[in-house]
Amino acid sequence: MILEILSGKDATTLPPRANSGQTYRVDFRALQRWNLGESNLPAGTVVLFKEPGIWDRHRDLVLAAFIIFALQTAFVGLLLIQRSRRRRAEMLLKESEERMTFTAASANIGLWQFDRETNQLWATEHCRALFALRKDVPFTRDTFLAAIHPEDRARAIAALQETWKVGESAVHDVRVVLPDEKVHWVSVRARAHQDNRGAPNQLSGIFVDITGQKATEAEAALQRQELAHLMRASLLGELSGAIAHEINQPLTAIRSNAETGLDLLSETSPDLAEVRDVFQDIVYDNRRASEVIQRLRNLLKKGERTSESVDLNELVKSTLALLNSELIGRRISVKLDLAGDLAATSGDPVQLQQVLLNLAMNAMDAMAAIPVAQRLVVFSTRSTKAGMVEVHVKDRGPGIHRAEQSRLFEPFYTTKAHGLGLGLAICSTIVDAHGGEISLVNDTDGGAVATLSLPAQTMLLTAK
Repeated sequence: MILEILSGKDATTLPPRANSGQTYRVDFRALQRWNLGESNLPAGTVVLFKEPGIWDRHRDLVLAAFIIFALQTAFVGLLLIQRSRRRRAEMLLKESEERMTFTAASANIGLWQFDRETNQLWATEHCRALFALRKDVPFTRDTFLAAIHPEDRARAIAALQETWKVGESAVHDVRVVLPDEKVHWVSVRARAHQDNRGAPNQLSGIFVDITGQKATEAEAALQRQELAHLMRASLLGELSGAIAHEINQPLTAIRSNAETGLDLLSETSPDLAEVRDVFQDIVYDNRRASEVIQRLRNLLKKGERTSESVDLNELVKSTLALLNSELIGRRISVKLDLAGDLAATSGDPVQLQQVLLNLAMNAMDAMAAIPVAQRLVVFSTRSTKAGMVEVHVKDRGPGIHRAEQSRLFEPFYTTKAHGLGLGLAICSTIVDAHGGEISLVNDTDGGAVATLSLPAQTMLLTAK
């Protein structure tokens, strides 16, 4: 402005001007000496001789530390939340396990799991109770196998090994010998599971005490056995007249031959060859009577069910020998069509003969009202491609009414005026116990045909 005035301009015409670079400068030490506040200084004041603080010297580092601290705090918070959730999940899982274990124990069931890699067996406390183990005895795989009855141990081990291979659930009933020498029945149910590598290294399942169930089944089987015996006795009671005639024939022949032999021996020079023939006839007739009595004794005797090889062709012939006089008395013809290469089956011959006797008696009863010339029962046997052997008993009766077809094997249902309705029901129970099937249907040529189907012995051995 001075230069402009010196150059001749009128000072009154010049506008006022401010210095844009003008600032206040303050000594920080003086502020402290006079106890003046820095916040009261005008805006833009430059404070001199002031030592820079941490924020001024390390602003980026402080910001970085703050960010890291914030991230760590957030991470720790997430961890705490996750831990809380995990603890809650563990608590819920524990409660669920306790409820499941309590429910299983209430149902007399023990839960277990076996790891093949670690060879460790985990089991609930109820498993120890099922095997009556003391608290100081660890429940391991060896403890479990040692408790199984020696006769069932090999079969149980083989069944569990097969479960590893198949990968499907399996059920096996074994006997367990408790420390007090008592024997209990335990049902072992197992299923293999794959680990994270896809290998079936874990086996889990349950133990179920079925001692009461087995006792009930044994009692029911005994009652069925008693009932079957009573039915055999009842059946033989119906055949008593025919059986008496069947025995009386050889006894009459024996008496006649004995009298003839005495007459020959009373001669001065008896013909020894003729006497020998007489004695041979006596032996033959005695054998006939003995066989009839033995067959009756087999049917009437009581005892546990036996299992042996059974030739169905021979069983059919033996049954017809028992019914010979009854067939003659009812004037019924018999035709045999027995397979020559029939495989044997396995079972109780007495029970199976009871089935054949019942089927034959039903066939004879069905033809009571038809003309004598048409009365024919056909017994045939054959083998099937499915590994079964069958016996067919066909009659020429009026057949089965459609309304009766579905009720033939019901207990106490009968179409006979003098029947109890237990014959076919018992036959069905016997056949089921032998792993077979029985059916009674109308034949396409008229009459009805009963089919008894049983597993061939070779098939049973393969299954074992």
